[in-house]
Amino acid sequence: MADPADIQRLVGDLAREGSIASVDLSTGMARVRFADDLTTGDIPWLCGRAGKTRIWAPPAIGEQVTVLCPEGDTGRGMIIGSLSSDAHPHAAQDGSTRIDFEDGSWFGYDPGSGDLTATIVGKATITAPGGIRLVGPVTMKGDVKLEGDMTATGDVVADGKSLKGHTHTAVQPGSGFSGPPK
Repeated sequence: MADPADIQRLVGDLAREGSIASVDLSTGMARVRFADDLTTGDIPWLCGRAGKTRIWAPPAIGEQVTVLCPEGDTGRGMIIGSLSSDAHPHAAQDGSTRIDFEDGSWFGYDPGSGDLTATIVGKATITAPGGIRLVGPVTMKGDVKLEGDMTATGDVVADGKSLKGHTHTAVQPGSGFSGPPK
């Protein structure tokens, strides 16, 4: 029978806390440094999905993580999750779901209000060969550039002037031009 002290040490070494020392994006592996100055070799990090649906979210250097070490062997370890820290606090402090990115971009969902919000520092591109359908009122702020035709089933109003209901002043018969709409 094993010595109880050995069993306790083995159980204690099954899951360890450390911080990411390096990341190899091409292999999906990272090295983790523990408080006792032990650094693992390249070990994998778990991902949310890795089948027909795949999620890629590599850890960052300095990120605190938990490593599962089968039989206490760090060489067979795997990074099973991240821990918030002072350097990397929680992305939110309420019941919402939020993902923050290094450049300041973020998106989140608040189930209390039903709001889905995204802030994108750079530009956003959506490619949808089947089309995009927005249902509900849409508000846009900023310039709009359209490449292609635009069709409206209702009225189009620009600066208070209705495309369907505006009239022209100083209309003349023949080849003259009308005045501006009013």
